[in-house]
Amino acid sequence: MIINYKNIIIFSFILLCSCAANKEVKKNQKSTKHNSNIAKVSKSDPFYPLQESMIDLQNQIIELKSQVIEYESRLHSPSINMDLLKLAQAPNLKHEIIMNNGTIIQGTIIFENAEQMIVKTQIGQLTIEKEFVYEIREKEPIEPILEFNPSLEIEERLNDDNSITYVGEIINTGIRRADFVRVIYHFWADDTKPVFTDSCFVSGNNMIYLNGVISDATIEPTETASFSLNIMLPDSLKFEYITKDIQWDVFD
Repeated sequence: MIINYKNIIIFSFILLCSCAANKEVKKNQKSTKHNSNIAKVSKSDPFYPLQESMIDLQNQIIELKSQVIEYESRLHSPSINMDLLKLAQAPNLKHEIIMNNGTIIQGTIIFENAEQMIVKTQIGQLTIEKEFVYEIREKEPIEPILEFNPSLEIEERLNDDNSITYVGEIINTGIRRADFVRVIYHFWADDTKPVFTDSCFVSGNNMIYLNGVISDATIEPTETASFSLNIMLPDSLKFEYITKDIQWDVFD
C-alpha cells in the first residue's frame, strides 16, 4: 500500500485553516454580541433617575438655606411690637397750608419772609411761594384734651364721718381717646408744697388693650365721664387752698 504523503499534507493544511476560520468567526460573533450588549446598556434608562434626583436635592438644599437664613434673622433682630413703634415718633405738624388750587399741605413752617416760606413735612422740606398760598391755619393736634365740664359744677359733699366727696365730670374735647384718666386733688398750706394729695380714676368706657389689660377709665373724643373722689382729711391738717388736676395716658 502506497501512502500519498502529499495528499495527507494538503488535507491537514485545509483542516487547520478551517479550524482557524471557525475560531475567528466565533471570536467575531462574541465580540459583536458583547458590543451589542454595551450599546443596549448605554441606551437604556437607568433604574434610578439620577438626573432628576440631583435637581430635587439641589432644590431642597436651597430651601433649607432660606429657612436657616430666616431663622437666624429672627434670632438677631427684635420683633416689631407696639412699644417699638411708639419710639418712632412722627414729626409734629403744626400748620395746614391751603393753596390757591385747593391743595392742602400739612407741615411746620420753619422759615418765612415776605415772598416765600420753608415748610417741614413728612416727606422733607418744601419751599412755597406765598403768592400761591390761599390760607394758613394752625393744625389741631391729634391728642386728647381733657377738662372739667364747664357746664356742670363740681359738687362737694360733707359726709357723716367728716370725709369729703367731690363729684364732677370730665369732658374730652380732643380728637383722640384718653386712657386711664385720673383726677388729682392737692391741698396746699402757706408754702409751695402740697400737704395732702389724693386721686381717683373716672368711670368711663370699657377698653381692652393689646396687652390684655382691661380698663373702664377711658374717655372717647366728645364724650364725658364722671368721677367721685372721697377724701378723709386728718384733723390736724391745715390747708389754705385746693387745686385739682387731670392726668391721662395714650395707648393703642
